[in-house]
Amino acid sequence: MKISEILKKKATISFEVFPPKSKNANLASLYKTIVELADLNPDFISVTYGAAGSEKGRTAEIASKIKNDFGIESVAHLTCISSKKEEVLEVCQELRDHHVENILALRGDYPKNKEVKEEELDFHYGSDLVEFIHENFDGEFCVSGACYPDVHEEARNLKEDLLALKKKVDAGAEYLITQIFYDNQYYYRLVKEARKLGINVPIIAGIMPVTNAKSLKNNAKMCGCSVPYELSTMVEKYYEYPEAIKEIGINYATHQIIDLITNGVDGIHIYTMNRPEIAKSIFTGIPTVLRELNHA
Repeated sequence: MKISEILKKKATISFEVFPPKSKNANLASLYKTIVELADLNPDFISVTYGAAGSEKGRTAEIASKIKNDFGIESVAHLTCISSKKEEVLEVCQELRDHHVENILALRGDYPKNKEVKEEELDFHYGSDLVEFIHENFDGEFCVSGACYPDVHEEARNLKEDLLALKKKVDAGAEYLITQIFYDNQYYYRLVKEARKLGINVPIIAGIMPVTNAKSLKNNAKMCGCSVPYELSTMVEKYYEYPEAIKEIGINYATHQIIDLITNGVDGIHIYTMNRPEIAKSIFTGIPTVLRELNHA
């Protein structure tokens, strides 16, 4: 089933997993993670795509397994900045052959240690990929896109970022998933301003629980998101106590989710980092609130 069809009926709960970096790695551990996440009855599980090619080739395989063996809708990430049109067609055809109906279309990061000539690129933006998929597989895939509550680092301001986002939606993105954020007010601002511009597709909130102090710093830098004073203060206070940081991260993410559900979020997407115990801890803490999301 296409995720856009699910979103017409309810707000969603979903998870993200990533393939091992090596193409030849055993997937048993990842599949064990998916088994544990399946116990939480998600609406879908997304599978990331290697920004520099290291994970390419496994995403379709894993998305197929989630869909066909685990019976859970899967969303295959697909990045385009370093891909040729022929490669994208091949991946899409493989997904179609395995009955995977959902693609998260992303520009992706520029390859490291490799010079990229803009004039030689087949795709420059995520909107180019969205448009290309619809042109070549009309109606066969539900295509989604990413967005940034704190504003994309390459955008000069929120308005410029939203205009780029509208271009992606106008190209055919049927729903959006945010990058991580730690301040819900940025999510609410994004939704409010997006609606003013006529961006009316569902906007799912992406949540990544803090598991250690280093990851908080890295995630904030990678996604360009701000860290609220209350969270940074707690992390600094218990910097030398890893288990305390983990508890703080889970509780903070749980509070974010409660607030988002209270305010009518379109869906919650948890970046699990392949650690199902984190998602389980959140679910254990707020079973009744999650039922209010029309999930159970």
